[in-house]
Amino acid sequence: MSQGDQTRVDVFLDGGAEPIVSYRPPVSFELDTAQLEDGEHLLRIEAYDSGGTKGVREVPFTVRNGPGIAVHGITAGDVVDGKLPVLVNAYGGAKEALWEPARVETPAPIPTWTWVLVIFMVAFAAYYAARHWTPSTSFAQLGARASQSGAAAGAAPGAPAATAAAPATAPGAPEADASAAGPASPATTGAAAAVSTAEGASVYGNYCSACHQASGQGMPGVFPPLAGSAVVLDPDPTAHVTTVLHGAQGSTIDGVTYVSPMPAFAAQLSDEQVAAVVNHERASWGNAAPGVSAADVAALR
Repeated sequence: MSQGDQTRVDVFLDGGAEPIVSYRPPVSFELDTAQLEDGEHLLRIEAYDSGGTKGVREVPFTVRNGPGIAVHGITAGDVVDGKLPVLVNAYGGAKEALWEPARVETPAPIPTWTWVLVIFMVAFAAYYAARHWTPSTSFAQLGARASQSGAAAGAAPGAPAATAAAPATAPGAPEADASAAGPASPATTGAAAAVSTAEGASVYGNYCSACHQASGQGMPGVFPPLAGSAVVLDPDPTAHVTTVLHGAQGSTIDGVTYVSPMPAFAAQLSDEQVAAVVNHERASWGNAAPGVSAADVAALR
């Protein structure tokens, strides 16, 4: 280089009057940020060529050697008033010898949307299970036997066991449904006597109880109750049988509209099975309405 060569690089920090580094290029140096405060800083580089012409470049940078800071309750740009709960947590730091992960876990309440999502999922799962679960025949018969056992346990002291719970009868037996509430009345005899009550309980358990429940009380606002239902208690069983055969939707009962559809069972159940389940419903849970025969069902099918 000639004696008048003015090539050099001066490095200034944060507007200082004196350069922290001044060398001929290329310049290599170590900037110790641990000596700087956390926050915004500026590195100003002035370079001169051999003729003394100056070039300038500025490099803004941020130093963050201190602990990380988490703030809950207020963010930039918020418009607030009154008392405001604010949670601040600080963790870590470049100068700490040991870093404790637990300190990073800033306590915060579970967001409301999370609770809403959980409640929705649980409600949907319950509805889906009630709508699509079909218990096996053995399970339905087990429930019928449990009902009979409960009736026997509640019988008056000293009364014969046969008056509380009658054994299941073979298909075609003319006995009244033992799982119904009490002895058979004249309204439950006649045509209904030709249909097996045990079969009615089984069909109900397999196809109906998932929605209307084993108690016949249904699910409020979703599936209507059969206990005390005007359709079930109607002396004319036409509407009852037609609903089982062809289904229904959008029924309003006692001021409550049930939008869940009642599926049609004409393709799945025989005339005998429809008559059996209709008679079971018309003679259970305190209901007492005239029964139907398979011939009645066939005429409405």
